Amino acid sequence: MNNDNNVGNINRNEPLPLCVVPGLNQRIAAMLEQKAGILGATELFEALQERRLETLPDLGMNELKQNLERWQANNKMSLGFALERAREFAGKISAFDSNIVRIEVTGALRRAEELVEQVSLIAVSNDTYDTLEAFLKLPEIAEVRKRRDYKADVTLQNGLKLEFITCFPEQLATTWALTTGTTEHRTQLRNLAYKYGYELSLGGFLKREDVWPAKDEEEVFRYLGLPYIPPELRNGNGEIEAIQKGEMSLDLVTLSGIKGDLHVHSTWGNGSTTIEEMARAAIKRGYHYLLLADHAGQNANLAKLLQQRAEIYRVNDVLAREGYNFSLLWGAEVEILPDGTLSLPDEILSQLEIVVATMLSGLHQERKQITERLIKAMQNPHVDIVAHPTGRILNLCEPADLFMLKIFVAARETGTVLEINGNPDRLDLKAEYIQQALEEKAKLVISSGAHSTQALAHLEYGVLTARRGAARASEILNTLELNKFKAALK
Repeated sequence: MNNDNNVGNINRNEPLPLCVVPGLNQRIAAMLEQKAGILGATELFEALQERRLETLPDLGMNELKQNLERWQANNKMSLGFALERAREFAGKISAFDSNIVRIEVTGALRRAEELVEQVSLIAVSNDTYDTLEAFLKLPEIAEVRKRRDYKADVTLQNGLKLEFITCFPEQLATTWALTTGTTEHRTQLRNLAYKYGYELSLGGFLKREDVWPAKDEEEVFRYLGLPYIPPELRNGNGEIEAIQKGEMSLDLVTLSGIKGDLHVHSTWGNGSTTIEEMARAAIKRGYHYLLLADHAGQNANLAKLLQQRAEIYRVNDVLAREGYNFSLLWGAEVEILPDGTLSLPDEILSQLEIVVATMLSGLHQERKQITERLIKAMQNPHVDIVAHPTGRILNLCEPADLFMLKIFVAARETGTVLEINGNPDRLDLKAEYIQQALEEKAKLVISSGAHSTQALAHLEYGVLTARRGAARASEILNTLELNKFKAALK
């Protein structure tokens, strides 16, 4: 999977997070990180699904995939795992009943919560009774935990918990609005409806004997005297009051607004795809630039780094001659060592176009020490971006105990950009920290951290997390074209 061009390996002297998954041990977990850049359970499951690990020995792939699926279901599921299972199962459901018009994700998953207990789906049907009956006969269902006239809560054979809601087409807008938000948000919507003299229900707006539907969610909110509230903000923690006072922007960043991905890996490191393949996949996604940031630890080979730069220049030249408006950027992911120094000397860092710095080990240092460590790294004039700043891996590895306010202030003062990493096992920075970072005027980017062309899709999860943190397009640097993006760096 890797070639002889490796610019620098990752060396760890501590247990790897994946060791807690049944069927995995330190040796296999280390191989997965070194050969495929995999540290978390969701990304491992994806790689098994996509058959990207067949060249690695001794994995027992089918059994491992089943173990992972059950392990995810027994824990809270990551956003990425749950969203892909929802899309996968929605396709199966659509095929079993011709009454179904469309299927939509709702609940915590539509709010883009980083961990969810169940997948919630709305099936829009011309015959809700028949659709629910047909659903309950599916062989994938192991247990029906609860049933009502319009919905069922079930557990699938793989352990995944699923909430299946049915509605008629004219009921979708109000059903979607009421099932997306938290209990607190729904209560606030219903209270607003009462204020205007009617009741808001799943079936529509009620006033005495009259029932009238809304054509879409925008109309639901308009009837309540509100602008459309993006699903990621429907948390019942003050968003309605803030919107009524004009204190919250609703012009959130979108996936289509991203111009480039600023953290990807290739076969020159522990990625599974060549530089040119990564570039062409990025072009297909509509990007204008892509930052190659393979790991460059203390054993990094300068000669190999320079050879990698030559390969990047070659690919850029090929793509330019083919007429693409696209730029590959030469960078490296350098490690922030326990004392805050970097794994590469300044004379090498100064030659890179963009330097991405990360804390990959020693994350259990006490708060004062690890906060000073990260700030010291940000004070290095060559460090442009800090990737996955807290180092967490969902369900496996707790974040570093950082004094986050000090980190955000230091980022602003040094001009260092903080990453929102879309890897489904990271989502780091998390939404709460994104809001705090924006309040402190820190610069942010959203990146995938991809080690394969397929994983470039992870940037979507980063965008969803940024939206949950109320980030606008103007607050995310990689919504800028390349020349403006470069001008915004140190």
